[in-house]
Amino acid sequence: MEAAEAVGRRAIAREPVAEVADRSRSIRAYGPDRAFILAICDLVMFGIASIVATWFLSRFYHTLSFGRIFESAMIWVSASLFTFKRLGLYRISYALEQKDEWYYVLAGLAIGVAPLMILFTIVPSLSSSRLVLICSFAVAVVLVGETRAVIHRSFKLQASRRRRRIALIAPPAESAAIALAMQTPAVTLRVFSVPDVEEAINEALSSPIGSWYAQAREEGCDELVFAGLPSARTALIVERAARDHISVGFAPPGMLSPYGLAILTAKRQSILVAGRAAACAPINRLLKRIFDLTVASVVLLLTGPLMLAGMLAVFLESGGPVLYRQTRVGRDGRPFDILKIRSMVQNAEAQSGPVWTPGDPAKDTRTTKVGIFLRKSSIDELPQLFNVFRGDMSIVGPRPERPVFVDRFRQEYARYDERHLVRPGITGWSQLHMRRNPDISWIGEKVDLDLFYIENYSLFIDVTLVVKTAVEVLFHQW
Repeated sequence: MEAAEAVGRRAIAREPVAEVADRSRSIRAYGPDRAFILAICDLVMFGIASIVATWFLSRFYHTLSFGRIFESAMIWVSASLFTFKRLGLYRISYALEQKDEWYYVLAGLAIGVAPLMILFTIVPSLSSSRLVLICSFAVAVVLVGETRAVIHRSFKLQASRRRRRIALIAPPAESAAIALAMQTPAVTLRVFSVPDVEEAINEALSSPIGSWYAQAREEGCDELVFAGLPSARTALIVERAARDHISVGFAPPGMLSPYGLAILTAKRQSILVAGRAAACAPINRLLKRIFDLTVASVVLLLTGPLMLAGMLAVFLESGGPVLYRQTRVGRDGRPFDILKIRSMVQNAEAQSGPVWTPGDPAKDTRTTKVGIFLRKSSIDELPQLFNVFRGDMSIVGPRPERPVFVDRFRQEYARYDERHLVRPGITGWSQLHMRRNPDISWIGEKVDLDLFYIENYSLFIDVTLVVKTAVEVLFHQW
């Protein structure tokens, strides 16, 4: 019981716990009705975008044929809807914030427009004007993005008004710690303390009237969570709960932490015991590597002069060396040397040893004047493109940490090493959904977000995160 209370105290002491739980639940699957609403809204906005683009360009190009414009617009609208469907934008929303909808729309439309531009170039008879397509794309980003942002807010408000009602069935010694890990503002938790979970399941199946199961139904619980792993009688309780439209989950031992609880879910007689790591699938690793090399090549061509200017500024201010190497932990726990443009004084850690970098570089007395600008503008990170070419890093992935901090976090977070299933990234899911250089006390949230990315990876998510990174670096929104 003391261990449970200790876990509970740590859970309460860290404010990010509720934020992580709430944000993870904002990743939501769309039901058929919501998917239909989104598809209709997108269709209308695509149509309006085509009309606006045609009206605008017709004022400058009087030779445009409205018949051909209509045909090419129909091709573009159909292709856009098909692309959105294939990318899963009518199945699930990965937007944690309202503005994130814009990034997913921009990435989705760009993926759909690129092959059309090629097709219209090869077969000119299909298109009235590629300029109309580009203009329609630009208008659609605004209209579809804003519409989806409004719908996102509407769905979020509806979800906030409807609290989840969960019944926890656990022995008294375990119930307190599990309840604290599960409790968030969006959850109403009903705890049934039972001496033995297996006997409680048998009771619910043999004499449901007056049992804890009957009480859970009367109180409107829509989810049951049992402490421990599924047992021989599990399939029967899952089947019974399914008939009452109640889902079933299991809180396995050893998966409880101050930053959340792993719940194994069950549907009918199929129990999802093992998690998935989509980023580790062979085909996804191949696609990710091709994507990394392509993006790194393009970014290096575009930002090469900036990187050289940054190195020159460092040399003029404080001499050489202008590049800084630091050991970090990469995929499979292997160490590698990360490359950066030096932003601190030479031998900055000679006396202090490894130090966690503060969030604001201006508050770090070791940072040079040029270094403050380089870090705020992210120019100091550009040499890591060479780490990508070498295979040490990816464009998108968990941020690599130093060995001394990895050893510490391994002791504090049971799943920390799972971050090393993939190559670390220059940018990533947790970097973009948390403030830059968070305080060390926020590592639990960072781990939670990194594992979500590994488990739910797709090439489309990587494209979107690169778009978001470019926008937020350019406009300094981090």
